[in-house]
Amino acid sequence: MDDEKTEELLLEFTGHNTTRSIKAFAPAGISLESNLEGEAHGVFDSTFYATFDALAKPDGTIEYETRQIHTTTDGQTVLIELSGTSTRVSPTQNRFVGQNSFHTASERLGWLNGVTARHEGEYDPVVGEQRVRVYGTR
Repeated sequence: MDDEKTEELLLEFTGHNTTRSIKAFAPAGISLESNLEGEAHGVFDSTFYATFDALAKPDGTIEYETRQIHTTTDGQTVLIELSGTSTRVSPTQNRFVGQNSFHTASERLGWLNGVTARHEGEYDPVVGEQRVRVYGTR
């Protein structure tokens, strides 16, 4: 029996900025905060809203943390925390990668609480839209 775990695509979501704020300027970079809302599809379908905290560093990279609250189509709640690094590819595209965790009290989705997960995606800073793919290993 093969005990090797394989990574699978768990979710794809799209979101758009509803607000953007400049929090502070410092030698380490510019602190930013954005609020987003969007939809997710995959092991569950949901709408979500999120807060994105970022540090845009002088070298052009962005370190971020995001907290999302997803409400599934059947009324379950799933919290997702994401963190990672983003790099500007062009004036209209950033690419980002990082890790994430799930938190839910849902019996049906409780298996997500133990998933080792990562994400990757693209963000258009001009129009404030993002696409994210979340991969996990059960």
